Amino acid sequence: QDGRPASRARGIQMDTSGERARQGAPNRWAQRARSLGNTVRDGVRPLRAQLARIRERAAAAARGPAVASLTAATGIGSGPASSPESSRPIGLIGAGMAFVARPIAQIADAGSSSDGNPASAGDDSRPILISSVEFDAEDPDLAQLARSVVTIRPNFSYTVADISADVQRIFNTGLFEAVAPESVDTRDGVSLKFKLVANPVVRAVVLRGASQLPVTVIQSVMKPQIGKVLNTNAMVAAVHKMQEWYNDKKVAHEFVNVGISADGIIELQVQEPRIGNVEVRFIDRKTREPCEGQTKPAYIFRHLKNIRPGATLSARASEDITDLTNTSGLENVNVQFSQRLHAVDGSPIMDAIVNVTEKQKSGFSGGGGISAKGLQEGGMSALVANADYYRRNLFGKCQNLTARVELSPSPGGGKPDVDVKLSHTDPWIGDSHRTSRRVFLDSDSTSLEPIHAKAEPTDDNQDVDDVAAAGDGPKALYVRKVISGVEYRRPLAASWTGTLSATYQRAYTHDDLKQTCLHDAYNSPLTFSGLAYDTTFNVLSRFVYEGRGKDEALLVLTAEQAVPVTADMLWFNRVVVRARRKFHAMGATLEVAAKGGNIIGDLPPYEAFQIGGANSVRGYPEGGVGTGRKFIVGSAELSVPLAPDQFDGYVFFDIGSDLKSGSQVLGDPAQARGKPGQGYGYGAGIAMHTPVGPIRFEYAVSEKGAGRMHCGLARSF
Repeated sequence: QDGRPASRARGIQMDTSGERARQGAPNRWAQRARSLGNTVRDGVRPLRAQLARIRERAAAAARGPAVASLTAATGIGSGPASSPESSRPIGLIGAGMAFVARPIAQIADAGSSSDGNPASAGDDSRPILISSVEFDAEDPDLAQLARSVVTIRPNFSYTVADISADVQRIFNTGLFEAVAPESVDTRDGVSLKFKLVANPVVRAVVLRGASQLPVTVIQSVMKPQIGKVLNTNAMVAAVHKMQEWYNDKKVAHEFVNVGISADGIIELQVQEPRIGNVEVRFIDRKTREPCEGQTKPAYIFRHLKNIRPGATLSARASEDITDLTNTSGLENVNVQFSQRLHAVDGSPIMDAIVNVTEKQKSGFSGGGGISAKGLQEGGMSALVANADYYRRNLFGKCQNLTARVELSPSPGGGKPDVDVKLSHTDPWIGDSHRTSRRVFLDSDSTSLEPIHAKAEPTDDNQDVDDVAAAGDGPKALYVRKVISGVEYRRPLAASWTGTLSATYQRAYTHDDLKQTCLHDAYNSPLTFSGLAYDTTFNVLSRFVYEGRGKDEALLVLTAEQAVPVTADMLWFNRVVVRARRKFHAMGATLEVAAKGGNIIGDLPPYEAFQIGGANSVRGYPEGGVGTGRKFIVGSAELSVPLAPDQFDGYVFFDIGSDLKSGSQVLGDPAQARGKPGQGYGYGAGIAMHTPVGPIRFEYAVSEKGAGRMHCGLARSF
């Protein structure tokens, strides 16, 4: 009859006189069924929350427990917690919470078997006829809630296991402290009554030990509990939300106790492990044994914002290690934590040892290869040889000194070009803004062919009638710049950095034989002053935004002012804006980029904007579109991987213009060479990924149908 209406007629035939109901098995039913009342929970079970237990049981040192109190009257605030003696633990039922239910006493079988013999005691599988189901609770709404979750219905037969399952369903609502099923023998079967004791009404919530968790987070998750009957399910959800905040912030933590006092004050205890002593230990890079280091400890500790005495242990410690390694130029850094034997205020303390391996202090190196600038200029100038001297960790302050000499063949076959670069770098000058400083001296020689080369009949200018006649002139022209200055750089905001520099520059022009040259083949001046060299004192400010992840974007704003400190110095103002954005979809990448600029004041031709070439409008030679005081260039490139991490294929379209400013450049070199001043190009290419960056091979066609190959290392758009 399990699950089906019981036969009342058969029950009358079994006990027509009622005598057997008074003396037989029904008495044992009542005795065993009433034992269900003994399963009332003694208070509520203890909670040991298993929420993200930290691996090394680090605990919070007392900087004074932070107590956040939620009250029905004020909502949230700070105040004293109830004493531990006056509170009792709360048993929470739900994901991540430990719940142990006491076994419910079995109900003995009642009635007789069909042959009139009593049923054997302890048989939980025998169905019991339930004549009625009642719910006894102070709050009618809670009684109705319990009624809605149970499956037992009157006039049906159920086993003890079915009754136990319904008791569990009532407990699972999270609103009841005790559920006591009681049975009364009746003529028609067993009358079942659930005596319900509701959880206390929450008057306040106190959170101890949570120095990192903001009050606003506590308020948002706990305030809905105030003034209502404690719902342990909602309590579990609230604890999980607080745990999510800790996980998002990468803060180690553990909820170790939850209790409620007689007057309805919930008290939660959180351990936020803290760091004790921090020690720096230097490791020999060869023997891997402790040794004496060169770096002053103060220049290491300043990077450890999350690894310091009293700080809460968190995964952000790895950020300190990365910052220390990258900024200070150390070879390797790692941290070891050890737990103290004696806890502080009931919480363990973690001591930290920062193991530091320094790089080689100084040395020489040499090498050779292909320069990106040389690839753009073509010929043997792409080859470069270099010799370097470096000195790291000057004065134990993580400062670096480098000196480099570069030699490259001259495209004209003359003397090789020799460039010297000296630099002293301090990665952090010690201010609160993480400002770095670089003092430098550079010399660099650059070809003037994109601006001052002789015009030759090509597909791009063969129909231009006003190409000027060129004289013999030099074979090749170069501008050599010697620049010295100081540069400061610092982060400004999320993804933003700022740069401020002051430089002194002397530039002079020469031919392929390293002889000073003041005019090109069209007798146009090469320097603005008309002297052998131009001198400028420049102040530059640059702001860079680099978006990562989904927002993979770049924005560079540069403003440069040449200040005439002396009468022979130049004066000009230059503004350049560059922007780039990538979009990813279905394995393909669309990159859209644009740049533009303007120069006001004294403009030497070698400082004019060059339009055309691999880093501008492809399909044209370097500077083939024009040379101007103003310019704007746009580019779109769609790429797909041909072989993952090896080759990419792409198509592109570029367009650019000098905004009719070519005639404003001294000598009008663009007009003399018949450059159009504006144009576009399109084509396709393959990029091969290498350790030094992508090497690009491209074929582009200009708007006039002329094709051109481009080859380069990356693309500096």
